[in-house]
Amino acid sequence: MDEIMNVDTEFSAVVPEIWSTSWYPTLVQKLPWNGSVGRDQEKVIQALGDTVNITTFPQFGEATDLPEGSRNNAQKITLGTSQLLINTQTVQDFIVTKRAERQSLDVQQKIMELAFYSIMKKMQKNIIAAVSPSTSAPDHVIPYDSGTTLALADWIEAKDLLDEQDVAEMGRVAILDTAQYNDLFNIAGFMSRDFVPNSDAMSQGMITTPVLGFTVKSTSVAEDACHFFSPEFLQLAVQEEPVPELFNLGVDGQRAKRVNMTVLYGIKQVDSTRVVKIA
Repeated sequence: MDEIMNVDTEFSAVVPEIWSTSWYPTLVQKLPWNGSVGRDQEKVIQALGDTVNITTFPQFGEATDLPEGSRNNAQKITLGTSQLLINTQTVQDFIVTKRAERQSLDVQQKIMELAFYSIMKKMQKNIIAAVSPSTSAPDHVIPYDSGTTLALADWIEAKDLLDEQDVAEMGRVAILDTAQYNDLFNIAGFMSRDFVPNSDAMSQGMITTPVLGFTVKSTSVAEDACHFFSPEFLQLAVQEEPVPELFNLGVDGQRAKRVNMTVLYGIKQVDSTRVVKIA
Protein backbone atom coordinates (compact mmCIF):
# COMPACT_ATOMS: atom_id res chain seq x y z
CA MET A 1 0.00 0.00 0.00
CA ASP A 2 1.34 3.42 -0.95
CA GLU A 3 2.13 5.87 1.79
CA ILE A 4 1.20 9.51 1.05
CA MET A 5 3.03 12.54 2.40
CA ASN A 6 0.45 15.20 3.39
CA VAL A 7 0.98 18.92 3.95
CA ASP A 8 -0.62 18.81 7.41
CA THR A 9 1.66 16.05 8.73
CA GLU A 10 4.78 15.02 6.84
CA PHE A 11 5.29 18.43 5.16
CA SER A 12 4.12 20.62 8.04
CA ALA A 13 7.70 21.47 9.08
CA VAL A 14 8.52 23.10 5.75
CA VAL A 15 5.31 25.02 4.99
CA PRO A 16 6.00 28.71 5.78
CA GLU A 17 3.54 31.07 7.42
CA ILE A 18 3.26 34.59 6.02
CA TRP A 19 1.94 37.54 8.02
CA SER A 20 0.11 40.12 5.94
CA THR A 21 1.16 43.75 6.30
CA SER A 22 -2.25 44.83 5.05
CA TRP A 23 -4.01 45.19 8.40
CA TYR A 24 -7.59 44.01 8.71
CA PRO A 25 -9.69 47.14 9.38
CA THR A 26 -11.09 47.66 12.87
CA LEU A 27 -14.77 48.57 13.00
CA VAL A 28 -15.17 51.83 14.91
CA GLN A 29 -18.14 54.01 15.77
CA LYS A 30 -18.66 57.38 14.12
CA LEU A 31 -17.83 60.35 16.35
CA PRO A 32 -19.90 63.24 14.95
CA TRP A 33 -20.30 65.18 18.20
CA ASN A 34 -16.63 66.14 18.56
CA GLY A 35 -16.71 68.26 15.42
CA SER A 36 -20.28 69.52 15.66
CA VAL A 37 -20.30 71.71 18.77
CA GLY A 38 -18.97 75.22 19.34
CA ARG A 39 -15.20 75.78 19.64
CA ASP A 40 -15.42 79.59 19.87
CA GLN A 41 -13.63 79.83 23.23
CA GLU A 42 -10.73 77.55 22.41
CA LYS A 43 -8.20 80.17 21.30
CA VAL A 44 -8.43 82.17 24.53
CA ILE A 45 -7.54 79.15 26.68
CA GLN A 46 -4.73 77.71 24.50
CA ALA A 47 -1.97 79.41 26.52
CA LEU A 48 -2.62 79.72 30.27
CA GLY A 49 -5.58 79.46 32.61
CA ASP A 50 -8.17 76.90 33.62
CA THR A 51 -11.42 78.89 33.25
CA VAL A 52 -13.07 80.80 30.42
CA ASN A 53 -15.77 83.26 31.53
CA ILE A 54 -18.32 83.53 28.73
CA THR A 55 -20.45 86.67 28.88
CA THR A 56 -24.11 86.35 27.88
CA PHE A 57 -26.39 89.26 26.98
CA PRO A 58 -30.16 89.32 27.53
CA GLN A 59 -32.45 91.39 25.31
CA PHE A 60 -33.79 94.79 26.28
CA GLY A 61 -37.47 94.99 27.02
CA GLU A 62 -39.78 96.15 24.25
CA ALA A 63 -39.01 99.66 23.01
CA THR A 64 -41.44 102.52 23.66
CA ASP A 65 -43.37 104.72 21.23
CA LEU A 66 -42.63 108.16 22.64
CA PRO A 67 -44.99 111.09 22.00
CA GLU A 68 -43.31 114.37 21.12
CA GLY A 69 -42.25 116.36 24.17
CA SER A 70 -42.45 113.33 26.49
CA ARG A 71 -39.66 111.81 28.57
CA ASN A 72 -38.55 108.20 28.26
CA ASN A 73 -37.21 106.12 31.17
CA ALA A 74 -33.92 104.32 30.48
CA GLN A 75 -33.94 100.54 30.66
CA LYS A 76 -31.18 98.27 31.91
CA ILE A 77 -30.07 94.76 31.15
CA THR A 78 -28.08 92.50 33.47
CA LEU A 79 -25.22 90.60 31.84
CA GLY A 80 -24.71 86.96 32.70
CA THR A 81 -21.65 84.71 32.83
CA SER A 82 -21.12 81.05 32.06
CA GLN A 83 -17.86 79.39 33.12
CA LEU A 84 -16.14 76.90 30.86
CA LEU A 85 -13.76 74.92 33.09
CA ILE A 86 -10.77 73.11 31.59
CA ASN A 87 -11.10 70.25 34.04
CA THR A 88 -11.21 67.01 32.06
CA GLN A 89 -8.06 65.01 31.29
CA THR A 90 -8.62 61.96 29.10
CA VAL A 91 -5.71 59.56 28.57
CA GLN A 92 -4.69 56.33 26.86
CA ASP A 93 -1.29 54.63 27.23
CA PHE A 94 0.39 51.46 25.98
CA ILE A 95 3.74 49.72 26.48
CA VAL A 96 5.70 47.71 23.89
CA THR A 97 8.70 45.64 24.96
CA LYS A 98 12.02 46.00 23.15
CA ARG A 99 11.89 42.40 22.02
CA ALA A 100 8.36 42.76 20.67
CA GLU A 101 9.40 45.87 18.79
CA ARG A 102 12.46 44.17 17.34
CA GLN A 103 10.94 40.81 16.40
CA SER A 104 7.43 41.72 15.24
CA LEU A 105 6.04 43.57 12.27
CA ASP A 106 5.77 47.33 12.74
CA VAL A 107 2.28 47.78 14.19
CA GLN A 108 2.90 50.74 16.48
CA GLN A 109 1.43 53.32 14.09
CA LYS A 110 -1.82 51.37 13.96
CA ILE A 111 -1.85 51.00 17.75
CA MET A 112 -1.31 54.77 18.12
CA GLU A 113 -4.24 55.44 15.80
CA LEU A 114 -6.47 53.21 17.93
CA ALA A 115 -5.25 54.88 21.13
CA PHE A 116 -6.10 58.29 19.64
CA TYR A 117 -9.53 56.99 18.61
CA SER A 118 -10.09 55.68 22.15
CA ILE A 119 -9.55 59.21 23.49
CA MET A 120 -11.87 60.75 20.90
CA LYS A 121 -14.55 58.18 21.73
CA LYS A 122 -14.38 59.07 25.43
CA MET A 123 -14.53 62.78 24.57
CA GLN A 124 -17.72 62.22 22.59
CA LYS A 125 -19.23 60.26 25.48
CA ASN A 126 -18.48 63.18 27.81
CA ILE A 127 -19.99 65.66 25.35
CA ILE A 128 -23.19 63.64 25.06
CA ALA A 129 -23.40 63.41 28.87
CA ALA A 130 -23.19 67.23 29.08
CA VAL A 131 -26.15 67.77 26.71
CA SER A 132 -29.23 68.70 28.73
CA PRO A 133 -32.05 70.32 26.73
CA SER A 134 -34.63 72.47 28.47
CA THR A 135 -37.38 70.38 30.06
CA SER A 136 -39.86 73.09 31.01
CA ALA A 137 -41.06 76.37 29.52
CA PRO A 138 -40.07 75.38 26.86
CA ASP A 139 -39.84 71.58 26.89
CA HIS A 140 -37.21 70.55 24.35
CA VAL A 141 -37.24 66.84 25.23
CA ILE A 142 -40.00 65.21 23.21
CA PRO A 143 -41.01 61.63 22.33
CA TYR A 144 -41.35 60.10 18.89
CA ASP A 145 -44.89 60.09 17.54
CA SER A 146 -44.59 56.34 16.91
CA GLY A 147 -42.28 54.03 18.87
CA THR A 148 -38.70 54.93 18.03
CA THR A 149 -39.33 55.61 14.34
CA LEU A 150 -38.25 59.06 13.18
CA ALA A 151 -40.98 60.52 10.99
CA LEU A 152 -41.34 63.79 9.13
CA ALA A 153 -43.72 65.08 11.82
CA ASP A 154 -41.05 64.50 14.51
CA TRP A 155 -38.45 66.42 12.53
CA ILE A 156 -40.82 69.34 11.92
CA GLU A 157 -41.71 69.46 15.61
CA ALA A 158 -38.02 69.70 16.56
CA LYS A 159 -37.47 72.42 13.96
CA ASP A 160 -40.50 74.33 15.21
CA LEU A 161 -39.19 74.27 18.80
CA LEU A 162 -35.92 75.84 17.68
CA ASP A 163 -37.73 78.33 15.47
CA GLU A 164 -39.92 79.38 18.40
CA GLN A 165 -36.75 80.31 20.32
CA ASP A 166 -35.42 82.30 17.32
CA VAL A 167 -32.41 79.98 17.08
CA ALA A 168 -30.20 80.85 14.10
CA GLU A 169 -31.11 78.80 11.04
CA MET A 170 -27.61 78.75 9.54
CA GLY A 171 -25.34 75.92 10.67
CA ARG A 172 -27.96 73.73 12.35
CA VAL A 173 -26.98 70.09 12.90
CA ALA A 174 -29.01 66.90 13.40
CA ILE A 175 -27.22 63.91 14.96
CA LEU A 176 -29.29 60.75 14.72
CA ASP A 177 -28.87 57.20 15.91
CA THR A 178 -28.28 54.85 12.99
CA ALA A 179 -31.80 53.36 13.20
CA GLN A 180 -33.42 56.79 12.94
CA TYR A 181 -30.94 57.86 10.26
CA ASN A 182 -32.11 54.94 8.14
CA ASP A 183 -35.76 55.87 8.83
CA LEU A 184 -35.13 58.90 6.59
CA PHE A 185 -35.01 56.65 3.54
CA ASN A 186 -38.72 55.91 4.07
CA ILE A 187 -39.62 59.61 3.88
CA ALA A 188 -40.27 60.34 0.21
CA GLY A 189 -39.95 64.11 0.59
CA PHE A 190 -36.34 63.74 1.77
CA MET A 191 -35.27 61.24 -0.88
CA SER A 192 -37.17 62.15 -4.05
CA ARG A 193 -35.53 64.33 -6.68
CA ASP A 194 -38.91 66.01 -7.01
CA PHE A 195 -38.12 67.67 -3.67
CA VAL A 196 -34.31 67.50 -3.44
CA PRO A 197 -32.65 68.32 -6.80
CA ASN A 198 -29.72 66.06 -7.69
CA SER A 199 -30.37 63.89 -4.64
CA ASP A 200 -28.44 60.63 -4.74
CA ALA A 201 -29.38 59.46 -1.24
CA MET A 202 -31.21 56.36 -2.41
CA SER A 203 -28.34 55.20 -4.61
CA GLN A 204 -25.52 56.14 -2.20
CA GLY A 205 -27.26 55.23 1.05
CA MET A 206 -26.04 58.51 2.57
CA ILE A 207 -27.66 61.87 3.28
CA THR A 208 -25.29 64.39 1.69
CA THR A 209 -27.61 67.39 1.44
CA PRO A 210 -29.19 69.36 4.31
CA VAL A 211 -32.60 68.21 5.53
CA LEU A 212 -34.95 71.04 6.56
CA GLY A 213 -31.85 73.20 7.06
CA PHE A 214 -29.94 70.64 9.19
CA THR A 215 -26.65 68.98 8.31
CA VAL A 216 -27.37 65.32 9.03
CA LYS A 217 -24.91 63.05 10.87
CA SER A 218 -25.28 59.64 12.48
CA THR A 219 -23.70 57.48 15.16
CA SER A 220 -24.37 54.02 16.57
CA VAL A 221 -23.96 55.15 20.20
CA ALA A 222 -26.98 57.49 20.46
CA GLU A 223 -29.31 54.87 22.02
CA ASP A 224 -32.24 55.69 19.69
CA ALA A 225 -32.03 59.42 20.49
CA CYS A 226 -31.92 62.25 17.95
CA HIS A 227 -30.53 65.71 18.69
CA PHE A 228 -31.25 68.86 16.70
CA PHE A 229 -29.22 71.94 17.59
CA SER A 230 -27.26 75.04 16.73
CA PRO A 231 -23.57 74.32 17.51
CA GLU A 232 -23.04 77.26 19.87
CA PHE A 233 -25.40 75.75 22.46
CA LEU A 234 -22.45 73.77 23.85
CA GLN A 235 -18.81 74.87 23.93
CA LEU A 236 -15.78 72.57 23.77
CA ALA A 237 -12.28 73.95 24.37
CA VAL A 238 -9.17 71.79 24.01
CA GLN A 239 -6.13 73.20 25.81
CA GLU A 240 -3.77 70.27 25.17
CA GLU A 241 -4.09 68.18 22.02
CA PRO A 242 -3.56 64.39 22.27
CA VAL A 243 -0.01 64.16 20.90
CA PRO A 244 1.87 60.86 21.51
CA GLU A 245 4.71 61.07 24.06
CA LEU A 246 7.38 58.35 23.92
CA PHE A 247 9.26 57.24 27.06
CA ASN A 248 12.10 54.72 27.38
CA LEU A 249 11.44 52.58 30.49
CA GLY A 250 15.09 51.50 30.79
CA VAL A 251 15.53 53.70 33.88
CA ASP A 252 13.07 51.37 35.66
CA GLY A 253 14.91 48.31 34.46
CA GLN A 254 12.31 47.49 31.81
CA ARG A 255 13.37 46.82 28.25
CA ALA A 256 10.35 48.58 26.82
CA LYS A 257 8.92 51.82 25.50
CA ARG A 258 5.80 53.51 26.81
CA VAL A 259 3.53 55.75 24.73
CA ASN A 260 1.27 58.18 26.60
CA MET A 261 -1.53 60.17 24.99
CA THR A 262 -3.30 62.93 26.90
CA VAL A 263 -5.94 65.51 26.03
CA LEU A 264 -6.93 68.34 28.38
CA TYR A 265 -10.23 70.07 27.70
CA GLY A 266 -13.48 71.49 29.03
CA ILE A 267 -17.14 71.16 28.07
CA LYS A 268 -19.90 73.63 28.90
CA GLN A 269 -23.52 73.78 27.78
CA VAL A 270 -24.30 77.48 27.55
CA ASP A 271 -27.94 77.39 26.40
CA SER A 272 -30.52 74.65 26.92
CA THR A 273 -33.05 76.08 24.43
CA ARG A 274 -30.85 75.81 21.33
CA VAL A 275 -31.00 72.02 21.38
CA VAL A 276 -33.90 69.56 21.03
CA LYS A 277 -33.81 65.87 21.90
CA ILE A 278 -36.24 63.28 20.56
CA ALA A 279 -36.16 60.01 22.49
